[in-house]
Amino acid sequence: MKNTTLNNLISDTVASKRVQEFVGKTALSLNGKRSLTRLSDMAVLKPEDILSLFHQKKLNEKDTMFWLGVLAVNAEEKAKKHEQLATMDELTQVYNRRAFIDNLSKELSRLRSKHLQIQKLLEEPMTLTLMIVDIDFFKKVNDKYGHLAGDQALRGVADVLKKQVRDTDSVFRYGGEEFTIVMPDTPREEALDAAKRINRAIAKANILINQRKKKYIKATVSVGVTSIDGHQLADMKVTDMMIPKMIAQADEALYFAKGNGRNQVTMWTKKIRNALKNGKIVKKSRYA
Repeated sequence: MKNTTLNNLISDTVASKRVQEFVGKTALSLNGKRSLTRLSDMAVLKPEDILSLFHQKKLNEKDTMFWLGVLAVNAEEKAKKHEQLATMDELTQVYNRRAFIDNLSKELSRLRSKHLQIQKLLEEPMTLTLMIVDIDFFKKVNDKYGHLAGDQALRGVADVLKKQVRDTDSVFRYGGEEFTIVMPDTPREEALDAAKRINRAIAKANILINQRKKKYIKATVSVGVTSIDGHQLADMKVTDMMIPKMIAQADEALYFAKGNGRNQVTMWTKKIRNALKNGKIVKKSRYA
């Protein structure tokens, strides 16, 4: 059956005629509870209403099956929209924190499965990369231009991030001015190059903060990056145990980037963790 919803039935010229005929046929009542006299009333239709009209002999069997199918497709579309609303950040139109945890969980499980199945056939280990991207001095934007301008800046940065990642990558708003990016099948060196590209793209972009006044600002970001190899998950029965570890590593790398001057990329290493533990900011490693 063609993917038909109530909305596109009403908007389509031919199908709209069928809807009008349906309204005309069934204008008396639905289950004796309410009248169906306008196109807008279609939104309240339920399968039991269609069956009731069939039993009242206002619909033949063919039309009954058609309308039951329409309602089923419409219900599926509504469920998809509700799911999207539950996983999207309304302000920036990237995925939200809940979706981030779900996605990272799935990618870790997928990485383990792929490692166990085909790793022996590959020369390089399969990897999964996580980035945390933080807008530098974001509080100053809010303080100087106001929170509405800050919201616009978040949208602008999110737009740049979406343009800079691959189709296989996912961008999320982690909270406040922080975003996360999950990059499947991305070795450390490639991840580092991607993070630097993102860093440069943000710095070059003109971020719109006031549409009416055509006001733009410049912004920079600090990026913390960590990668995990499949062999690190091989003996793990519950790969979700790696989620807090990866987030902690990316966060430590971000903290290092912030402490080392901002507007830069840092790849997590044990050296960086030790430096932070000892209260020192060391010279950047080749991954920083």
